[in-house]
Formats: sequence, C-alpha cells, structure tokens
Amino acid sequence: MLTAFSLATYRDRQKKLRARIKKKELDALIVNFPDNINYLTGFDSLGFLWYQALIVSEKVQPALFFTRTSEMPCVHELSAIEDAVFYDIATQDPLELVAKALIDAGHGKGRIGVETHAFTFSPDQFLRLQKYLPDATLVDASTAVAEERLIKSPQEIEYQRSAARMADYAMKRAFEAIRPGRSEVEIAGEIAMALGEAGSEYSAISPMVATGRRSTMTHAMPHRQVVSVGDVVLVELAGVCNRYHSILMRTAVVGNPSPRVREVSDLLTESFNAAMDAAKPGQPVGGTNAACNKVLNRMGLAKTRVHRIGYSLGLAYPPSWLEAMMLDEADDHVFEPNMSFSMEPNLSLYDEGFGLKLGDTVLCTEAGSVSLSELPPTLTILG
Repeated sequence: MLTAFSLATYRDRQKKLRARIKKKELDALIVNFPDNINYLTGFDSLGFLWYQALIVSEKVQPALFFTRTSEMPCVHELSAIEDAVFYDIATQDPLELVAKALIDAGHGKGRIGVETHAFTFSPDQFLRLQKYLPDATLVDASTAVAEERLIKSPQEIEYQRSAARMADYAMKRAFEAIRPGRSEVEIAGEIAMALGEAGSEYSAISPMVATGRRSTMTHAMPHRQVVSVGDVVLVELAGVCNRYHSILMRTAVVGNPSPRVREVSDLLTESFNAAMDAAKPGQPVGGTNAACNKVLNRMGLAKTRVHRIGYSLGLAYPPSWLEAMMLDEADDHVFEPNMSFSMEPNLSLYDEGFGLKLGDTVLCTEAGSVSLSELPPTLTILG
C-alpha cells in the first residue's frame, strides 16, 4: 500500500467524519471531491475524470468506494480502500450502483449528504441520483470533509514545508530564466522542469507567467509574448508533496523599475506584512483582508485588489487548490494553530498597464502566523 499516511490514519479520519455526519443529522455522506477522497483513503489517480464516489456512514463500514474498472490497480496499490465496487463505463450507471448500495444499507429513505459543489458531480448526475433514490432526501454537505481538513496534522505540515522548499527552488530558477527575448511559455517550461528536479508532483494549477501589460491579467496563462527590458513579470507556481500544495507568487522587473512600480510594490509588501500580523489564533480570518486594505488605501489601491486575500490550502487536484475557508469578512472562521492558508494581496492596475503578485503559503502557530517560504516578500529586480 503506497499511501502518504498509515491505514490507521485513514480509519481515524473516517471515524471523525462519521461523527460529523451524525452531528449534521445525516444518515450517510457521498464524497465526490477527489481531494476529499484522497484525504479519507489515500487514493491518488486521475480516475476522477469519470464518476467516483465514496459512501461514508455508520452502516457502511468500511467506507465503500465506486470507480471504473480501469482504476482497480490504483485502488489496490495506491490507497487504503478496503471495499470497492468497480463499474463498466459502457454498460453500467455508477449512480444507480451508489443508490442501490445506500438502499441495501437501509438508507433508502434517509437524509443523504452530497457534495453539490464538487466539479466531479454534475447536475445531470445529481438528477440521476435523485431518480434512483426517490424516497431519500439529498442534502448539500459540501463542507463536511473540508471542515475536517482545516487543522493540519504534524505530518501534513511537514509535507507542506517540503512543498515550500520545492516552490522556493523553482521560483529562484524562474528568476534565472527571465531575461529579454525569452517567452512566457519558455519560462513556464523552466519552472516545470525545476519543480520536477525538486521532487514536486504535478500541481492543481499549472505555472503562470505574465509579462508587460499582460501582468494586469492576474490569472493569464503563459503565452508566446517575450520579455522586454523594463517589463514587470508575474510568476505563480506551487510545489507539491503527496498532493499537499505550497503556493508561491512573486513579481520581478527586468532592469530598473519605474518609480510608480517601486512605490506600489513597497506598499504591497507592507500590506502583506500587516495581513500576516492580523493572522493570529482566535482572530477572525477576515481581519487579514481588512488589515491589507487599510494599508493599500493610503494610496487608494484597495480597489485594485483582484480577489480576497487568501484561502485555506492543503490537498488538491486540478482544477483548483482552494480549500473551503476564505480569508474575507464573509467567512466566520477564526484562526487556529496548524491552519495553513495562502496570503496573496495581488493587484491589477489595469489603467496603468501593470500588475503585481505577492503570495505565500502561511502556517498559523500559537505565536502567530509564519510564511513557509524563505524568499522575502519583495519585488525582485533582475539586472
């Protein structure tokens, strides 16, 4: 069994989840998010491109996994799954098999939790499940597993620390690769190679590079545009260890930055540090957003923020590495020790023709929050 944790760890996670399900007055939970399935079983495969589900309940022990027949070797070798149903994609409807298993377990008229937010659970699949379970009540339980994942274990933190070292290495290599005449896709390729050299697995989001005016496009994918002297260049990447992500975002300038780029960058670093200071145990997570904006508004720049300042971070598969907790005023979580999250007060000054990225993976400790990166949160000037 090649998994990131022991069988006992996965059994304990499932036990805690069953207690949470009971507290939510659910009879069973159908897990569809691939990262949640990995968290509960260790299963690591791109098999989620086809329907997969894990049934967790008091009456279904061990948890029952459903996947297509071609995933059988991965189930046996790359997971702690103890009971599975393998379906033929040409002749069987997996939703019908899931419904039958629930009915056979006595949940045909129960309250069944489903992950309606899962990108691997389509509206069509929801309707089919509803058809096969006409007497059951389907309840959104998208955050049931996510809440269990917010506080990281010592081993999870070590995986993220390892991923952070990989990210630092790749960012240094990115700075070496950025020079006039090189395209964004070439630089992104150098980053991918560096991540591989450092031991990183593939990340949930591929490396991003944007230069010149494209730096205003915070989530633009690398293109064939080449770097020129004076360009602002954004880089975003992630190191990955056993699917645990540590993300890193930095901005570089080729040659001397303009006075405006320099002053905005200095303020961005100050706002980042203010947000870090606000991320203390017992404090509301939205306080980081407010602390950041207070600094930026000295120059009226809070309006150029491109999104919330961060989100919880850990296990991830494509297409996203965001966990459930959002660092904004609408989220009612408070910081607790061993929470890990991003801190990224990114800016897009579209009318001025440039943007800035600054983002780290951060760990909350008893004494406050610390970045897992060893790179300073400042603008990098490349000669």
